[in-house]
Amino acid sequence: MTEKKNQTGLWLVAVTILIGLSYQFIPGMLPFGSAVGTIWNALLCGIAGYYLLKDRFTEQFKHFNWKTLAWGLPLTLFVGVSCGILYQQLFGAATKNSVGDVISLQMIFFQVPFMLIGEELLSTNLILGLEKAGLPFRWASLICGVLFALWHIPAYGLHIAQLLITLLPLRLVLNYVWKKSDSIWVSWICHFLYDCLGFVQFFTK
Repeated sequence: MTEKKNQTGLWLVAVTILIGLSYQFIPGMLPFGSAVGTIWNALLCGIAGYYLLKDRFTEQFKHFNWKTLAWGLPLTLFVGVSCGILYQQLFGAATKNSVGDVISLQMIFFQVPFMLIGEELLSTNLILGLEKAGLPFRWASLICGVLFALWHIPAYGLHIAQLLITLLPLRLVLNYVWKKSDSIWVSWICHFLYDCLGFVQFFTK
């Protein structure tokens, strides 16, 4: 039984990684690629998570914790901003997210929320799969954080130090918020509001 659980967890990890990689290429090759890309990660990770873990996967949608949101949101903003400042102090100006060239209010309200729930499901699927395979949360979260940072190479380029210094700590905080709240909605709200803060710079120039 333990071996079967391990295999199920590893299958979920492998499938989730493939979904994350395919997102970088396949939607752009399909008709209505932008619309497909908006829901790609969320739809496929939802199917994979439900099929392989069922109850454990759906449990994260059934809860909401206001107390965790109350400290999780300021912690997310603090860590994200602090790591951005740290990177600038060490290496100079950070590379701009390529989304800045196309971002609009319409995108923020009608595309970004779906894209970010997709990023949350990529992350929580990885953690749930790794935990199912026997890893403790701290190691599962770290592996998830590194992959999450590297998945942003198309948006920032091959600036690995920037990705690891700015995005890895942010993902670790979001993972912790998710774990403490047992709610993907709480980590999703923290993620969305943090990104909205970052989008402000693209409308002030």
